[in-house]
Amino acid sequence: MSTISNLKTGNLLFRSGVFLLVSAPALSAILFFFSILISSYKNYKNFLLDKWNYPFFLASLILIITVSVSSLEQFSNKIDGWSNYLNWVSLFNWIPLFYCIWAFKQYLNSSKSRKIILLILLSGSVPLIISGFLQVFFEIHGPFKILNGLIIWFQREGEPGLTGLFNNRNYASLWFTILWPICLAILSQRKNGSKLFIYIFSISVISSIYLTFSRNGLINLFLSSLIFLKGSFSSILLILLILFITLLIAAKTNIFPISFKELAINILPPKLLSRFSIIENLEVFTSNARFSIWLSALDFIKERPFLGWGAASFPILYQMKNDTCCYTSYLQWYGHTHNIQLEMALNYGLPFSFLVNTILILIFYKSFKKIFIFERKDKSLEEINLNKFDKAWWTSSFTFFFSQLFDIHFYDLRLNIIFWILISGLIIKIQNHNQKNPNSPEV
Repeated sequence: MSTISNLKTGNLLFRSGVFLLVSAPALSAILFFFSILISSYKNYKNFLLDKWNYPFFLASLILIITVSVSSLEQFSNKIDGWSNYLNWVSLFNWIPLFYCIWAFKQYLNSSKSRKIILLILLSGSVPLIISGFLQVFFEIHGPFKILNGLIIWFQREGEPGLTGLFNNRNYASLWFTILWPICLAILSQRKNGSKLFIYIFSISVISSIYLTFSRNGLINLFLSSLIFLKGSFSSILLILLILFITLLIAAKTNIFPISFKELAINILPPKLLSRFSIIENLEVFTSNARFSIWLSALDFIKERPFLGWGAASFPILYQMKNDTCCYTSYLQWYGHTHNIQLEMALNYGLPFSFLVNTILILIFYKSFKKIFIFERKDKSLEEINLNKFDKAWWTSSFTFFFSQLFDIHFYDLRLNIIFWILISGLIIKIQNHNQKNPNSPEV
């Protein structure tokens, strides 16, 4: 009874952390820390019994060995202006969160628990939506600092799209695309009752994604909808996606007649068109900053494939090679590789990148079979409805991972934490055949 009682306290702290994650990440991190202490203390005997801990433990070991060897003079990257201190600090971006995957499972051990987390995540995001609308429509800009800078709401002035509480509009866009499948799960519930509020919330989420003018956001919006939905509605979305792509190609190329090109330009907003200038012609594509970054990253990885160059080394390396560094405009950011696989390989070597990404792909594959290959025969209405939230959980996780192919969002604490929470939920779904963790009580 004492164990369950303490776990209830940990569960309350965990859920409070999820609620405050987007609006007060520093306070949220504190709540997560104490919830992890409780779950670890109550469940430490099962740590070595959980086989899913082994690959992440191995990844942590590779990371520590790589950083340690790179600290030796004979294996140093010899980059002027770079400090090995960054390598050691960067371990906190990975190893503690690998541990959190296991520690968070205690609070995600059933479909009901995961549904509650998704609903809390949705409700906790209301301040983000409000701040974004205040920024765009009422020109109320920040940054607003609370508790002597412990909490900062950015609402950037001069940014070409909605950022809301985030420092970057692409970060905000990704958060909204995480929320979208949750909205779809609620809208698809098989029960009577008014859905006016969730309709309003869903429209707000879609509007916010659009207002960020993020290419990743728009792609993820359609991708997550197609993954989650079935039937005629999914077909409608596919048709809309094809129409949208056709209009983009017509507006940015000379493939279609002039009259259709002018129509497309008049339909699509100029700010949105500017984000897709990359498709105008092959020369524009190959001269795009991101394309140049990827090619440079591959060249750097070839030089140090096993140890990598160290955390935060890319902007220095890129500047040495191209005499260009970091930030030149909102379309050209050279601070990282814009691809998580390349980033991991460049910073810590190919073995680390290969292992972690292989684990994640395996998790997505196994959890997909558990969630989407769902036999409705003899299933209760409650089980069918809960399965919709499991689909939302998987879809949000996958679209997050997919977006890292073209950008990197792990450097934002909120997005980093929510991703590993989602991965933890997928692993516990794989492990639990009966929707219940056999090693721990329901909380």
